[in-house]
Amino acid sequence: MTRTPRRRGALPSLRPTAALWLALGIAAVPGTATAREAAALEVEDSDVATIGEVTPRWVFLTSQWGRPGTRIVDGETGKMRGMVHVAKLSNFAADPAGKYFYVAETMWTKGNRGTRQDMITVRDSQTLEVVEEIPLQGRLLVGFRQNNFSVSADGRYAFVYNMNPASSVEVVDLQARKSLRVVEMPGCGLGAALPGQRFLSLCSNGALAVTSFGGGKAPDTQYSPVFFSADQDPVFDSSVVDAKSGKATFLSYTGKIYSVDLSQGIEMAPGWSLQETVGLPAATTAPIQVNWLPGGRQPLAVNHATGRAYVLMHVGEYWTQKEDGEEIWEVDLAARKVIARHPLSEDQEATQMAVSQDEKPLIYLLTPGGDLVVLDASTFEEKHRIKSLGAGGTMQTGLGR
Repeated sequence: MTRTPRRRGALPSLRPTAALWLALGIAAVPGTATAREAAALEVEDSDVATIGEVTPRWVFLTSQWGRPGTRIVDGETGKMRGMVHVAKLSNFAADPAGKYFYVAETMWTKGNRGTRQDMITVRDSQTLEVVEEIPLQGRLLVGFRQNNFSVSADGRYAFVYNMNPASSVEVVDLQARKSLRVVEMPGCGLGAALPGQRFLSLCSNGALAVTSFGGGKAPDTQYSPVFFSADQDPVFDSSVVDAKSGKATFLSYTGKIYSVDLSQGIEMAPGWSLQETVGLPAATTAPIQVNWLPGGRQPLAVNHATGRAYVLMHVGEYWTQKEDGEEIWEVDLAARKVIARHPLSEDQEATQMAVSQDEKPLIYLLTPGGDLVVLDASTFEEKHRIKSLGAGGTMQTGLGR
């Protein structure tokens, strides 16, 4: 039998069988037994997992670069529960009742171009599915500051800091799912929720602005006396405001603590030095003066139930406010003094810190490498560590800050 020689470099001929076609994922020839069997297969509906009830011991880490998203971690178990997808430079907030997660974000229809869309995305806290998209009148890309976006203690209103390009705060009715108004805030930024129909902004002249709205009246803004210098000794914009009680704590670059009661009006206590309460001289803005100073992206955390504040501190000169924390100073806000200093190991040194809002709190640290470290606030023992969770952005705790 004569055999045709195969051309050099050509592949041998393959005679595909029905089994081979199926193995390759290619549909069988219509009308064959294999095709009839395939047609009888039912399409499977995928299930949707739930992540469980939100607790005060959950922490939300919103990372903005590389892998944008809000990671949800249970501090009690040290396990990640899920992740909320977010656009870059967005802000996250949790419903105080634990029913919804909110993301204030800006995106474009074609990724990096197209029609700009500014919105609050409402997600179910159990399934993380999108429930609603509330259009905003203007936000643009704002940045990762925890007070850029907040929700009132009753869950009714959201406050969104806008920069498009004027500085303003947008008030959103979360129950009606609509934007109510935009309040111009010249010279001021941020929008932290306060009790009642009010919000707080921080101004460049060193004052606070408290704006009230509602009742069919035009928004009214009251200003505090100037209490810091934005040029000489600014306060961190990651200061802590309790939406329920109206108590706020501000921390300056030199380590001064300012406590403000905003429950009704504006009652401000005189500032005091962290360093002086531990026997050190108060830090100044003078050059080449080394002292213990606060530093990091988010160096202050306050547990509202206990009245304890926690500050990331490092050794350095003035204008080193971005250095990682080498110690945590535990502060009794009512007594106006540091009650303990807790050194951190080298692999615990942190750039961000948060604390759970319960009577036996946990402290959450984020290292420069993106590790999340969970400490017991009573013993400062390390309970959990999640490596490479994500760096940058903001960190806040469940059902409060």
